Amino acid sequence: MNQSVSDETLHAFVDGELDVAESEKLIAQMRDNEALTQRVCNLRSLKSMVQVAYALPPQARHAGSRDRDGRARRLMQRCAYACLMLAVGLGVGWSLRGLDAPDRLASWDGSEVVSLAVKPDPRRVVLHIDSGSPEKMLDVLERAESYLNQAEEQGRAMQLEVLANSRGLNLLRAGYSPYAERIAKMRQRHANLQFIACNQSVARFASEGEDVVLLPAARTAPTAIGEIVTRLQQGWTYVRI
Repeated sequence: MNQSVSDETLHAFVDGELDVAESEKLIAQMRDNEALTQRVCNLRSLKSMVQVAYALPPQARHAGSRDRDGRARRLMQRCAYACLMLAVGLGVGWSLRGLDAPDRLASWDGSEVVSLAVKPDPRRVVLHIDSGSPEKMLDVLERAESYLNQAEEQGRAMQLEVLANSRGLNLLRAGYSPYAERIAKMRQRHANLQFIACNQSVARFASEGEDVVLLPAARTAPTAIGEIVTRLQQGWTYVRI
């Protein structure tokens, strides 16, 4: 019975993209459906894992908090293992170890990366932005170009996606993005670069009366978390900006 609620709907609920009426309807269903509740729990756990499984930039840390942060991260890794095994149904190992990540991904600002492969794959990367901060928008574009340029210099094939949802969608909105011209040039130069907008975020903006027109370089995915889960299952590396 719980499968009558689509994965896209659950992804949208976890992402906060459903309107109030839809959310209340789903919550009412969950009260009487343990299996449905478990599906939502699994998705929430996975989303929490991908949100916190990267380190803050070193300059943002206080020296006295390092030990505490380390213990918290180790606890999160143990919890994430159980969540991933349940939610994704993997039969193989996974890694959440920033120290095992290739330098070209980990050394930018000390951020850790996430992959369901034994080691993060530097040839396939998802950069995720959900903030409308111009600084973060610039950061995600700088990282994308750095990764792609390094791959070209080293003669490596690479696939890279920039995924935007929530207010991060403004990066890919015509009339809103401060980097529209740069995005067009990047997309023209790199055939292996994709800019992806969360369609649930587009729908939410539209429901609030905003006219959403995406840049020509952008395409859509049904939900952000659905795209992340799919790529993780395929062995891609995930980096949240």
